[in-house]
Amino acid sequence: MTAHAVLLDLQGTVHEGDRLVPGADAAVAALRDAGHAVRFVTNTDSQDSASIVARLRGMGLGLDADELFTPVDAAVADLEGTGARVHVLATAAVRDQLAARLDVVGPEDDPTHVIVGDVHDVLGYPALDAAFRAVLGGAELLALQHGRWFLRDGRPALDTGSVVAAIEHGAEVTARTLGKPSTEFLRLALSTVSPAPEPGRTWVVGDDRSSDVAMGRAAGVRTVLVRTGKFARQADDDALPRPEHVLDDVTGLPELLRGA
Repeated sequence: MTAHAVLLDLQGTVHEGDRLVPGADAAVAALRDAGHAVRFVTNTDSQDSASIVARLRGMGLGLDADELFTPVDAAVADLEGTGARVHVLATAAVRDQLAARLDVVGPEDDPTHVIVGDVHDVLGYPALDAAFRAVLGGAELLALQHGRWFLRDGRPALDTGSVVAAIEHGAEVTARTLGKPSTEFLRLALSTVSPAPEPGRTWVVGDDRSSDVAMGRAAGVRTVLVRTGKFARQADDDALPRPEHVLDDVTGLPELLRGA
């Protein structure tokens, strides 16, 4: 059997809240035992990668740190070694992870890029205005992800994309999105897999047709939608892209790949 590269979404696919989807750990182990390269891809932009890995391990999922790929990792992969001077509007944990690999500067220190991530606990008008002025002055605006809203403790909350939209509108620019559904995110995630997989042996697996399936379809790779997580909310939306395969949950993935 030919090995494949599998990009697995996390929330709604591998886990829901603080619990693994039943059988997800065994499914991941079966994929590895079959020789497939597994990468866990998430749009989480509020935590550093080490914290995400620790949380997943606490749920009982075995993974190595280099198997996780987030928009923060994408920003590092995209900008490291380019001489970029980056102003970061995000949580302290994300800023610290970026500062370990990139030249992070203040908004008045001639940044070449402004990176915006989750700002729920840190945003104020002075910080937003400073980021806006840096973009107006020529810095490229980068969004770790571009979601409009999400549920925080069961209540709707503005997501990163809504904050980015304010700067886009004011500066009359369009941000470059580093997370899903950007095909650049997929390309950068796959750059961690060696040898590089062909599109026909690359799979994007998730619960969200607007991000996971949309990214996979745009990149020309194979797509799998699971009926967990967001599936029910999007089931009747004919405007969203459709996957190549649909599974009840991630536990059916090893068998699907055996026949691929």
